[in-house]
Amino acid sequence: MIKPETRPTEPGDDPSALARALEPALIEACEGRLSNIEWFHADWQRGGAATGHATWTDDREPCPVIIKLPVGGVELSWTSRLGDHGLDRDVRVGQIPHPTPRVFCSGAELGEYDLGWLVLENLEGQAVAGDLSEDSIRGLIRAAAEFHARSLKKRPKLDAPPESPDWAGIFARSRTSAKDNRIDEWQRWNEAIRTVQKALPRLLERWEARPINTWCHGDLHPGNALHMPGGDGHPDRCVLIDLALIHAGHWVEDAVYLEHLFWGHEDRLFGIKPFSLMRKERKARGLDVGECDTDLANIKRVLLAAAVPRFIGIEGDRKYVRAALEKIETLMSQLSKL
Repeated sequence: MIKPETRPTEPGDDPSALARALEPALIEACEGRLSNIEWFHADWQRGGAATGHATWTDDREPCPVIIKLPVGGVELSWTSRLGDHGLDRDVRVGQIPHPTPRVFCSGAELGEYDLGWLVLENLEGQAVAGDLSEDSIRGLIRAAAEFHARSLKKRPKLDAPPESPDWAGIFARSRTSAKDNRIDEWQRWNEAIRTVQKALPRLLERWEARPINTWCHGDLHPGNALHMPGGDGHPDRCVLIDLALIHAGHWVEDAVYLEHLFWGHEDRLFGIKPFSLMRKERKARGLDVGECDTDLANIKRVLLAAAVPRFIGIEGDRKYVRAALEKIETLMSQLSKL
């Protein structure tokens, strides 16, 4: 599925050794439809994950597929649940593209191992992160809204949301980090975070009372979507990958998470506002949108922004850090009216 930066695995690589050992069991589980397996390693892979190219053969013409193993429980259940649809390559102009990959086969066991695995359609697109354009950003947000719609249809009863992080502890460490690292305008940062800390009980009370109205992707960023440009009768579209962090929540969580990755670099969004476009796409699908959405989005923006100095050196650059500071200063005056 993700082809850039890959190399064939070597005999000494542990992931491929396990994968090769399990090939007979995998082929049997797929009833002999899997062939031409070639394991590879992507630079982003860590630990014991193995991925392979292969061919799937049934009563249709052979189809290139990707094998992933092992796969965690959340990713396995949701990818399988949402992947019972047609092939992406068969989607035509006028049809709604599938927001997740087609799953040919999957399981929670393989041979003697309790091990999740997936066989997926091999999509020919490029990660949005390496193909930023107005079309790819719009496609990513449309795919997210369609994912919200289909996941809720597949599983209407929502779980309780995950427990919130220890925001008080995070912000205390943010203030310390801002001072110790002498980040640009650290004294402004100190005052901005102090303002958030004073308002934190009120902000969290409002946030914790938010409607739980969707299954959030949980990791909606340009590296987790593939973009397939339109042409030859196919629509321009994106497909979401890596469904390991799906959780119940409010839809603004996905929108603001995506948006905050571009703070200080809004030109890379090509004039698109993720919150506004996702709200529009959800409304078009009959999904919940409410009058409180803007306030909730602003609260989430402030929480993420005030945490930035805590993770200095891990994410963002000077423009990103400065934009986060300005978010706090601008939005806290608005949120004081809640």
